[in-house]
Amino acid sequence: MRVKLRQDGWTSHEDQLLKERVLAHIERGSTQLNAFEEIAIELNRTPAACGFRWNSCLRKECQKQISEAKKVRYAKRREEEKKSVEKSSDWNAEQLIMRMNQWISRLEQSKPAEEMELRVIEAEKDREKLEKDNQLLKEQISELKEDYHALLYLIEKARKLGTEDGDRSSSVFKMEPNGNLFRMEKKAVNESSEHF
Repeated sequence: MRVKLRQDGWTSHEDQLLKERVLAHIERGSTQLNAFEEIAIELNRTPAACGFRWNSCLRKECQKQISEAKKVRYAKRREEEKKSVEKSSDWNAEQLIMRMNQWISRLEQSKPAEEMELRVIEAEKDREKLEKDNQLLKEQISELKEDYHALLYLIEKARKLGTEDGDRSSSVFKMEPNGNLFRMEKKAVNESSEHF
């Protein structure tokens, strides 16, 4: 089964077929993607081309029909649920017990208790690891805060030393790119700023 690529435009007949197919799939509770794959073979186009045509041009035109198709789908679903409830209420005690045992059997086969216990143990290990990581991060943050406050203290002390020197107007502190502070005479600062 080979799908050919086409370069020509869409005919009104092709648009109509695409609309009908997509709306039918919506009504049945199927997906639009299934509709695109199905109609693509019939129209000799790719499913992507059908999807693009539907989303870019046709869907806007079909909002009312889409709503109607969804209403039909919901009505069918409610009718099936109603029939299912009626069927189950017709069961006698033996049939009900047998049905419940079947459900229990399926549940036991799908997720054994041992598997769930292993998952709980793994989740607990993950939680403990996350708690340890969280505690480590809190300690690192605390250390960084201490370092930050110590740095602020040293900067303030350096600033005060610079202003308490005998001639307050003669020196200024500058910071090198690597973060070190150094004292600069105010005259040198003024001369360097005049060059710029």
